[in-house]
Amino acid sequence: MKHRLITFIIVCLMLSGVTTVLAKASVAEPEIAWQPSTAAIYEQAKQQNKLVFLDLTAEWCLFCKKMDETTYRDPEVVAYINEHFLPVRVSDAGAGDVIEHYRRHARPGTVMLNADGIEILHKRGYLNAQLMLWMMMAVVQNPTPEAHK
Repeated sequence: MKHRLITFIIVCLMLSGVTTVLAKASVAEPEIAWQPSTAAIYEQAKQQNKLVFLDLTAEWCLFCKKMDETTYRDPEVVAYINEHFLPVRVSDAGAGDVIEHYRRHARPGTVMLNADGIEILHKRGYLNAQLMLWMMMAVVQNPTPEAHK
C-alpha cells in the first residue's frame, strides 16, 4: 500500500513537471515586428502615425547580440516598440539608402526618426531595457529633435 502511494506521488510530481515544461514551451515570447529597410518605411510611418525605430547592428557586434538577448526580449520594450514605432533592423552587411547613411556609425546604435526621416534621437552602445523604455517614452512624448539634443 505504501509502495503504491509513493509510486503515485512520484508519477504525479513527474507529470506536473512535464506539464510545466510543455506550458512554458508553448507560450511564445512577444517579438518585435521588424520591417524591411526600404524608402517606403517613411510613407508607412505617416500612414500609421508612427515613428521609425532603427536598430543599427552587425554580425560581429557582441553588444548587439546582448541587446537581442535582453533588451529586445523585454515584454515592455517589445510592446512599446510595436505600438509606437515601425522598427527596422539595419545591418552593416545590407544595402540601401538608410543602410548607406548609417554604415559608418557605431554598433550597436539606436536611432529614432520621424515620418519625414528626420533624426530625433541617436544613441550609441548597449542600452538595457529600462533605459530603452525611458528613451522611447521621451521621444514619443516629444518627437522633436531639439528636445533630445
